[in-house]
Amino acid sequence: MIHVPAGLIRMSTKYDWQHRAEPDASRSGAIDLWAAGKVLGGGSSVNGMLWVRGHPGDFDHWGALGCDGWTFDSVLPYFRRGETYERTGSCARGGDGPMHVSHVRTPHPLTEVFLEAAQEQGHKFNSDYNGFNQDGVSHAQVSQRRGLRDSAATAYLWPVWRRPNLKIRRKALVTRVVIEDGRAVGVEYLQGGKEVMARCESDVILSAGSFVSPKLLLLSGIGDPDHLRSHGIEVVAENRSVGRNLQEHPYASLIYTVNVPTINTEVTPTGVVKNGADLVVRRRGAATSPVPHAVLFAGGEDSHPSVFQGTFAPMAFGPPPENTSWSRLKRRFSRSSSGTGAHDVHRMHPFESPAVTVLPCVLHPEGRGRISLRSSDPTAPILLEHEVVGHPCDMDKLIEACEMHRDIMNSAAFAPYILEEHFPGKAVKSEDDWRRLLRIASWRGEHAVSTCRMGSDDEAVVDPSLRVRGVDNLRVADASVMPTLTSGNTNAPAIMIGEKASDLVMGRSADS
Repeated sequence: MIHVPAGLIRMSTKYDWQHRAEPDASRSGAIDLWAAGKVLGGGSSVNGMLWVRGHPGDFDHWGALGCDGWTFDSVLPYFRRGETYERTGSCARGGDGPMHVSHVRTPHPLTEVFLEAAQEQGHKFNSDYNGFNQDGVSHAQVSQRRGLRDSAATAYLWPVWRRPNLKIRRKALVTRVVIEDGRAVGVEYLQGGKEVMARCESDVILSAGSFVSPKLLLLSGIGDPDHLRSHGIEVVAENRSVGRNLQEHPYASLIYTVNVPTINTEVTPTGVVKNGADLVVRRRGAATSPVPHAVLFAGGEDSHPSVFQGTFAPMAFGPPPENTSWSRLKRRFSRSSSGTGAHDVHRMHPFESPAVTVLPCVLHPEGRGRISLRSSDPTAPILLEHEVVGHPCDMDKLIEACEMHRDIMNSAAFAPYILEEHFPGKAVKSEDDWRRLLRIASWRGEHAVSTCRMGSDDEAVVDPSLRVRGVDNLRVADASVMPTLTSGNTNAPAIMIGEKASDLVMGRSADS
């Protein structure tokens, strides 16, 4: 289920940490389960595989915020070094890196219709949104190699797992960083019921993601002194920004029934056998299909990042609401995720009839959340607080994104194929209608960042060399260091951060 792309919808929860959040007041008290990979490869082993670097202006903005060495020109060599793009030829793309990036190997005719419809609405066609220009409508690029998922584990660990200087400890829970005289000297971890210490002579590097990297810093005495003392943790280094600044992309869903077969209708006993054989023999077919088949970026300019993202999928999963009656809608969403009222990929089922889905997204939300400790017990879950559409600007932008994508689906190109707007349906017309809907039905993109924010100011958690302020020989290298969200899915930027971190640790330049 990890390696076969279509297995995402049936992947076991044992590979997902499912961090439970506090009730989201902006969405009628929905309680989200935030995904994080509980398996080698982390998030890259359980994500939707869409490969998006971001807009060049994202990284120039990082530079302007004081992250020296992180402008687009500075990070481009690391994007290139980390990937093998199947259509390389552009000086912007890499051709011999560990991560394989390809186009979807399951062509569907409605994907081409979506591309045409978006152009009818004034969006240009972009042959490579991961090049120097992001805006426009494009075929999706995914982290796959010959039809199978390519994760950080398959790309980076598998080829070198026999090396004598590499030790992989599975089913091990890190409990804290060991700090002596202001210097990180190792980590403690639990494995098989025993507490173990791993010492090091150089840097300790945390790559535990936007939830657990700040948790480990807090457990190690690095953070807000008042918060640490309230849990009986000795303060090693004061930094009130640890766990703060949590950012996430707000999403919505539009579902349309159509009159041609879609990939969700392939999930039958006959379809599974046929597509399983196609996967084995040709590495093609519905089993290789990720959710995204086309992607739209809009609202940006040459130097200004995109404002909106839209993802088109020639498939649909539920359970969706049966109609747009507000009381019934709320009941359906409350039942859809173990009573939490939240979007949960583990509980989705394919539609039995042909349907397509469009996923509008706001790329640079104003809302912020935080990660903190519930107790000093390292096995206790984190305290996670965030509101998806709590900031009024984020709600306004998400409504604008939904209306933009509804216009695309109502274009002449789709007219011969669409039977009806199944969700949200014709009853949603005004801005007030959208607001009522999105307070129930908006969701997150699983793109959490910024809880160990990088910067040159005194409040930053790490400096531009990814070193934790106030402690020697300790770095963080994952999506938590991003000062702001990038324009799109965050796996590709996280891989870039890892590539650049390797040079920072070894004292090398990108060209060496």
